[in-house]
Amino acid sequence: MTTDERLENLERELARAKHLRAIRKSDAAAVARLHHVGIYTGFLSSLGPGFLVQLYAAISSCPAGFGYAWEEPAGQVVAFVACAESVGRLYREALLRRGVPMGLSVLARAIVRPSVVWRAIETLRYPGEVGKELPPAEILSIAVGEAARRKGVGQALMRAALKEFKRRDICHVKVAVGADNEPANRLYQRCGFHLALTREHHGLPLKIYVIDLAETA
Repeated sequence: MTTDERLENLERELARAKHLRAIRKSDAAAVARLHHVGIYTGFLSSLGPGFLVQLYAAISSCPAGFGYAWEEPAGQVVAFVACAESVGRLYREALLRRGVPMGLSVLARAIVRPSVVWRAIETLRYPGEVGKELPPAEILSIAVGEAARRKGVGQALMRAALKEFKRRDICHVKVAVGADNEPANRLYQRCGFHLALTREHHGLPLKIYVIDLAETA
């Protein structure tokens, strides 16, 4: 790589850093919309936008959770990544903080879709069912709005998330994704994740990837 190429890469990284910031409670509605549109087949999405808003409002204040938002100069959040040191611990912390509104949002959705109640139970059981051989830390969700795609935003968010995991002395991280979600599968593979297993969740094939951050140092 030439000096000019290195400078160009540095300029791009600095430009990206201006867009990247920690997720805030005030981002909850925008992040929930991105999730609902971009990860519409996921089990969290099935619980509805109201539940997602409450979950993301809680994540920024949960010790077991963290995330990053990609903000455009006008202030619009167009992409995000949300992470958990332990999914089970994050859910417990979120329920302690926002359990009542989360429960009410599920019940409201259950009026028109009764199966939502069972999906909520399955979601809470998920951390204990994916396999004890897998790490508890997880990329919970990542979504990039249409206007921000094919610009390296997803990879920039993933790099920030993995860097934070390493800062927290967490070396093994997993991510679950629908088997038919080719763009997401390619993203995780490019970022260094390796397929650990394939299982069924809510009747759909789910791929679970794992990364060893000690190997990427």
